[in-house]
Amino acid sequence: MFRCLLGSIPALVMAMAGFCAPVSAWQVSDRQAYNNKMALLTVILEGAKQRAVEADDLETLCLVMSIGNDVTELYLQEQTSDQQIRQRLNGMRDDFSACIGLLGNSL
Repeated sequence: MFRCLLGSIPALVMAMAGFCAPVSAWQVSDRQAYNNKMALLTVILEGAKQRAVEADDLETLCLVMSIGNDVTELYLQEQTSDQQIRQRLNGMRDDFSACIGLLGNSL
């Protein structure tokens, strides 16, 4: 019986490694997908900032900021322990609030 138990330990370790590896890979791909979305939104945000200055189009700027906030909040619902992104979201919310304030003043 002892010999049978020892034989099952490597099998158990292999099974655990098989289950843990996809989970960590999934978390990495979630972060990569978030980073890709935010990189695209950053390009769009830069264009919206330029448009806000040149054409006084604050609505588009606030809309793009809102989309960035939504993407970040959705990511944090899945990855609640990511403090770096949580801090980023706080800054993004502050920027969005300032944008809405400017938009309200311009109307």
